[in-house]
Amino acid sequence: MVSAAEALGLQGVELLAHGAGGKLERVKAEEALAGKTIGIYFSAHWCGPCRAFTPTLARVYETVKSKHDDFAIVFVSADRNPQQFEEYYGSMPWLAVPFQEHAVQQRLSSRFSVAGIPRLVIVGPDGGVIASDARAAVMADRQGEHFPWPGAAGPSLLSSLLSSRGLLLLFFAFYYLVQWLTKK
Repeated sequence: MVSAAEALGLQGVELLAHGAGGKLERVKAEEALAGKTIGIYFSAHWCGPCRAFTPTLARVYETVKSKHDDFAIVFVSADRNPQQFEEYYGSMPWLAVPFQEHAVQQRLSSRFSVAGIPRLVIVGPDGGVIASDARAAVMADRQGEHFPWPGAAGPSLLSSLLSSRGLLLLFFAFYYLVQWLTKK
């Protein structure tokens, strides 16, 4: 059986953890994630929706962790500088990919096709995806009763296209298509 760390490409990676006295320490991903259900949390300090969701996620995490010791979250930062990362990660009770590990951050973002943040992907102990986007599920289940939120997914393509942003994108795509087709 493949471990989550191996399936996620985290073998040999040292993650950050809050140690005694609030001091950051490094832990081996293979050890920290062994046998756990893992939330991969894509977020950033500069992102308003992220900063609004993080405190809720932290409360739900603590609630779920009290019932399921085999739960871990790994923060994958999209912050622009180390200071933003450090300030933001200081508000989180879980693990993090170090800011300098850009290749690891990119690999995880690509693996889960992250196009927007905040995004919470839940994977099982074998690295298999349980929920491709559990943010809405966490918001609706603040007591963690439906953990690990199987099947939770972000907005569908149709609902994304019907949003104000999606409609604007469709308008411009249609406009330029018409321009291209009628060009002589």
